[in-house]
Amino acid sequence: MLPSTAPRADQTPCRVTAVIVTCNRLSMLKTVLDHTLAQNFSAVVVVNNASQDGTRDWLETQTDPRLHCLHEPINSGGAGGFARGMDYAAHQTGCDWLVCFDDDAWPQPGALNLFQSLPLPPSVGAVAAAVYFPSGAVCDMNRPGINPFASIGKFFQLVKSRKRTFAIDPAAYQQSKAVPVDYASFVGFFVRADLVRGPLGLPQKDLFIYADDTLYAWKLRCLGQKILFVPGIRFTHDCKTTVSFARNRWKIYYIVRNRILFYKKIAGWLFAPFAPLLLLSVLKLYCKNRHTPHIRALILAGLRDGLRSDTSRTHTNIMALSGES
Repeated sequence: MLPSTAPRADQTPCRVTAVIVTCNRLSMLKTVLDHTLAQNFSAVVVVNNASQDGTRDWLETQTDPRLHCLHEPINSGGAGGFARGMDYAAHQTGCDWLVCFDDDAWPQPGALNLFQSLPLPPSVGAVAAAVYFPSGAVCDMNRPGINPFASIGKFFQLVKSRKRTFAIDPAAYQQSKAVPVDYASFVGFFVRADLVRGPLGLPQKDLFIYADDTLYAWKLRCLGQKILFVPGIRFTHDCKTTVSFARNRWKIYYIVRNRILFYKKIAGWLFAPFAPLLLLSVLKLYCKNRHTPHIRALILAGLRDGLRSDTSRTHTNIMALSGES
């Protein structure tokens, strides 16, 4: 039985800590914190990933006692930032749950109150919010997904349908009931703090960016915990542009490598028959961006490391491959 939005029986709201990772986006961070601190979070942890735009100085002028600022000496990417922030939140803020989101995303009014009203059984380890663009359109990059490799039948349905995504249908956003999902992004991702302190642990830091959230959610599912998508819990994601490689060619490597790592995990033995479809998507990525300098070296390195499940390559090396070091 999925939870309704009825009030919790004990009327005692759970303590929720927000974890936000930021890097050189001070203007947006100010907006995010305005929206976040307006709600009744027990604590708000900001991981400042070595920003050079005055973020540290501004954060140190803030006086809200709920605000905890972690100033990192190096940029460890979203994966490293969330690992650092979630570790601190779970062990230092006394929270029951923590929720992750980026420095360009925030909970819409009432989101936290609705979450706190849900009578969630212990079998539910995480809750995924509905994420929208400021325009009100569904933010596709943050749509939770269903594992299409749960059976051979589902896999062949996937191949036959030629779907480009495993994300839930946008129609699910119009429902009032919660929907079980298998993975979700870190924008509006609520997770039990005792799982973070225990068997689930922290996101995989060496992923740097991309798929650290979906792999983390899938790990939770592999522990036997459920993830619920709750349409009524709404977040805004003000990501003004899609992925662009004009100034960040190095991202190409992480997209290729981490996409392979994710599908190897979620597909299991079905990864082998699925691999040609995945390689086709990589080829499309190359063709779309074929004039980007160093793209061939970045894609080949991402393919090699992904297929070998090798995450030992340093970010410095990846920057060198992109010609941006």
